[in-house]
Amino acid sequence: MYTVRCSDLAQYYYCPRKIYFLKTMDVPVQPKPKMKLGKEEEEKERKRFLERKKVFGFDREKIENVEFKTYLESEEIGLCGIVDTLVTLEDGEKVPIDVKYTDSASVKKHWKKQITSYSLLIEGEYEVEEVSRGVIYFPEQNEPISVDITQEDKEFLLKDIERIRDLIESERVPRKVSEKKCSYCEVKRYCV
Repeated sequence: MYTVRCSDLAQYYYCPRKIYFLKTMDVPVQPKPKMKLGKEEEEKERKRFLERKKVFGFDREKIENVEFKTYLESEEIGLCGIVDTLVTLEDGEKVPIDVKYTDSASVKKHWKKQITSYSLLIEGEYEVEEVSRGVIYFPEQNEPISVDITQEDKEFLLKDIERIRDLIESERVPRKVSEKKCSYCEVKRYCV
């Protein structure tokens, strides 16, 4: 059984053809400029984190623990991923933080899918009853946006995981989603 990555869910909802070319055809890709920027900015952001009174929208004194780049996996679900930051609040609540480097600080559907996937993994890994929210953080704007995660979101995500596995196993090319997304896609040269 193929283990779906949390990033696969974001790619799938950006455009299913990306998953086809990346996972079925194994096409080589160059990282997008914003992905390179993200890696360069990561260390700077950790230093800024130490200086701030509010961290990802939470008062610093309400934060019990912060973990960076935490690998999570569930063999039962067949899902794995690395959450950018995992915040544990003083009441024990665990909140996944996904950092996005973009010009526009708004939550996209494919990013919500990714943060929902982290919530499922955290519930299993840390044996917490429920992760009901996450934060998508935009460092360029210093803007955290809280995202509610429902049980329905998680149930639908489990179906998404199966859809991705089916896509990979079937080796059928899915339809294009939107021509305007193609201009920024790292697999566009393979997609005709």
